[in-house]
Amino acid sequence: MNMQELLEMRTLVDVVHHVPGRLRLRLDPRLRQHPAARELGNWSSNGSAVLATRLNPVARSLVVSYDPKRIDPAVLEEFLVGADDERAKALAETLANFFGVTPQA
Repeated sequence: MNMQELLEMRTLVDVVHHVPGRLRLRLDPRLRQHPAARELGNWSSNGSAVLATRLNPVARSLVVSYDPKRIDPAVLEEFLVGADDERAKALAETLANFFGVTPQA
């Protein structure tokens, strides 16, 4: 997955619940059509700061457990819920290494 794909997918998720270290996302049904969507469940196996993921396709939910010492919860929250696309792009660059995302397409 690359940073552009991460930026595109952020518009297709909603934060349901977030405490430092654990994030629950509601997935828009259109996310299934995104080419990189299958990689969401693999974040924990790519050496990133994501510790585990749990996907529930029936509930359209993804739970992400992450290391809050490596990923700033406030930055993650701002990336996911912020409306400013330029700010989101800057935050994506910060988060890319933690999620094992390549910077460029």
